[in-house]
Amino acid sequence: MSAISLAKDTLCKECTPPMDFLVALQKKFPELPDASEIAGDEDFIKFFTVPKKGRKKKSLPEDRRGAYDGERCGARVWHEKKGTGGLGYDDIQCSHKKVDGCFCKRHAKSHAEGNLWTGLINEPRPEPPTKPDGTVMGWSTDSDGNDVVKEKKKKSSPKKKAPPKKKKEKKKSAEDLTVEELEALLAKKKETPEEGEEGGVGAGVDPKNDEKEEKEEKKEKKKKEEKKEEEEKDEEEGEEEEGEEDEIFMMKEIDGVEYQINKEDNQVIRVDDFDIVGKWDPEKETIDFNDESDEE
Repeated sequence: MSAISLAKDTLCKECTPPMDFLVALQKKFPELPDASEIAGDEDFIKFFTVPKKGRKKKSLPEDRRGAYDGERCGARVWHEKKGTGGLGYDDIQCSHKKVDGCFCKRHAKSHAEGNLWTGLINEPRPEPPTKPDGTVMGWSTDSDGNDVVKEKKKKSSPKKKAPPKKKKEKKKSAEDLTVEELEALLAKKKETPEEGEEGGVGAGVDPKNDEKEEKEEKKEKKKKEEKKEEEEKDEEEGEEEEGEEDEIFMMKEIDGVEYQINKEDNQVIRVDDFDIVGKWDPEKETIDFNDESDEE
């Protein structure tokens, strides 16, 4: 066997050989170039690099539809069908291995507590599927296997705005009256006797005091209206902030576990213990878990 063939065979097995091997090889076969020259040669450098192992592609729950594995947990798992508005498949088996009878550890606990609301994969599906908290869910197919189309909720009609209040006309003061209006008022007073003068009304009343009281009443009324408008505005802003907060998060239940997903950064939180377990892939609609134990 030639020196080059020997080096090639050894390098392929070792992938990252030490430099002392190349030095010993050059001493054994003096006709070979220097060890550093061999290590840097383009034809040999590929043998020094460890090939990167690609990450194994995870299978999706939809890929297991209709398949039954006797070595896996016998529980049916809930997985929402995309585009159905919350309806789930009824033919997906749990992918975990059996550890307690015919269940994995998680579903064995749920079954013992009477909370296995999805039922067993080899038994008829529960009708309707109902969570332990009483929430009624729905299957994506009917009993004959036909796709179910969920009715969309009708949007509530927008609230009609109340018509603007008509502003009351302000009474004109004596300074604002024209000469004709003042003459008309004087003529009317002459025709109507005042109180104290043959039973008339208003004798001894100062018109300036009446005007002052009227201004104070209007001022007080205006303050009340402004205060009411501010309170209504604060309530509307509070409702808008609550609506915006609800839109940031969405809830997903995968393989019987409920998760909270942040729509802005796709961060996934497990609701049971509020641990951050991974990132949500919106295209595949799967979770890239941070750790294999979280996925199990």
